[in-house]
Amino acid sequence: MSAERLLYAIGDIQEEFIREAAPGDAVSRRRSWPWAAALAACLALVLLIARAWPSPAYDWPAGNNAPADSSPPAENGLFADSETPPAAGVDGPGCSGDWAPSLTVDGVTYVVSSHGISAECPEGFAYAGETAVSDHDDLLPYYTNPERPEWVYVYQECCDQQTQESYMGYVRYVESVLQGLTLLRYQGEVYVYLNDTYYLPYYTEVAPEDQARYDAVPYDCVLQELPAGFEPVGKTVYDGQDLVPTSELGSNRLPEQQVLANPAEPDILLRRYYPNGLSGPAYWVFVRYQ
Repeated sequence: MSAERLLYAIGDIQEEFIREAAPGDAVSRRRSWPWAAALAACLALVLLIARAWPSPAYDWPAGNNAPADSSPPAENGLFADSETPPAAGVDGPGCSGDWAPSLTVDGVTYVVSSHGISAECPEGFAYAGETAVSDHDDLLPYYTNPERPEWVYVYQECCDQQTQESYMGYVRYVESVLQGLTLLRYQGEVYVYLNDTYYLPYYTEVAPEDQARYDAVPYDCVLQELPAGFEPVGKTVYDGQDLVPTSELGSNRLPEQQVLANPAEPDILLRRYYPNGLSGPAYWVFVRYQ
């Protein structure tokens, strides 16, 4: 394969660089610089191998070597858990367990969280009985907190992914519906990113009145222009992952983001952000949650 074809195969390389590295018809240039094509071919081969090489596996949830509510890197002000896994080698449930263990308590399904294993039972949580977890044959003790109903902690075997040694810990499980929601609280009401409402029926039963409100939103999920009547009301406060926000302008994913409201449209909130490559702001649309 020629150096030029290798460079094209890699992709994302500007055409002028390709012509510079492998100038097909410039015979005199190739003669003057006999090492240029060879260098380009070697560089292209290295990059091609690097692109094909598998990425390292990441383990979760975060364990005792990371804060239980440590904030992942932000992208455009949004914490994207699925795109920013914790560093390799952190702890996780059993060394040979399922990828995503789950359990059911009082008819509610909880899935293992990527945020937190505790050596001691978290404050406010008390023993509530034993439950079946999807990757265990035996019943395991679980702990609940009436002030944090979206969480259940299970005392179970955990695994240090670096040493493959087992130890016991309290593993957080979170109500499955919260795994994919971006939430805001404003004036005592919780709002959800409009795009997330399209997937809610896959995770939970949506009341007809809630579905009707979602369907009635007169906007797309993301707006390039600010609708009339919306004014800034403050910036979000990061309340933490895996929860329903409790603070005024609290959010489970959005730190320090400008929120806009319109008294004439109490079911709608907007979040201002600046997309990469665009000169002006755009707006995420939030609708009052169920």
